[in-house]
Amino acid sequence: MITLLHTGAAKFPQNLLPRARQAVCSLLPAGVLKGYSSIVSRKLASHGFGASMAAMSSFPPQRYHYFLVLDFEATCDKPQIHPQLTGIIQGMVDGQPSLQQVLERVDEWMAKEGLLDPSVKSIFVTCGDWDLKVMLPGQCQYLGLPVADYFKQWINLKKAYSFAMGSWPKNGLLDMNKGLNLQHIGRPHSGIDDCKNIANIMKTLAHRGFIFKQTSKPF
Repeated sequence: MITLLHTGAAKFPQNLLPRARQAVCSLLPAGVLKGYSSIVSRKLASHGFGASMAAMSSFPPQRYHYFLVLDFEATCDKPQIHPQLTGIIQGMVDGQPSLQQVLERVDEWMAKEGLLDPSVKSIFVTCGDWDLKVMLPGQCQYLGLPVADYFKQWINLKKAYSFAMGSWPKNGLLDMNKGLNLQHIGRPHSGIDDCKNIANIMKTLAHRGFIFKQTSKPF
């Protein structure tokens, strides 16, 4: 399941996020896990993953039941880029839920999907540490919002890739896709497309026998 969540631009401080920024949070059960339902498979297939139950059986056991793929996007203050780096314009975020509302919806979704059950092991996956080490904590601090414990541990896909392939992906997703002979999905700096690429890279690494583990240090 892929959920696209927007945040209200008016809620962002100028020192962190300019007016036309968007936070994109894609939360999906990763295809590298056992128990991948046919419903989820069809949903991922509709987004270009082409998942199948037969393919899922070829993955090695992982440490987590679910991987939650997340990507925040931000445009640049300096130098200004025209059109914007992310392709987002102000009209796209006007009238959208605030960050507080989005985080409440995420928590409701986590509970509904059973991800808050202590017996269910899940972890967020990001392309880099910035999303959950800098962006979310800084924004929550500015707005006086708590940061849920499940946002305090994650897998940095760049580190996982470097462990698996023996080289650091300087250009992030583009280098990882190239190194794995994968076609890049969508456009760079599109949050939803980046999440699809992250999931595809994870699926490919898992097919090769890589076991993912937490890369962030405990808070």
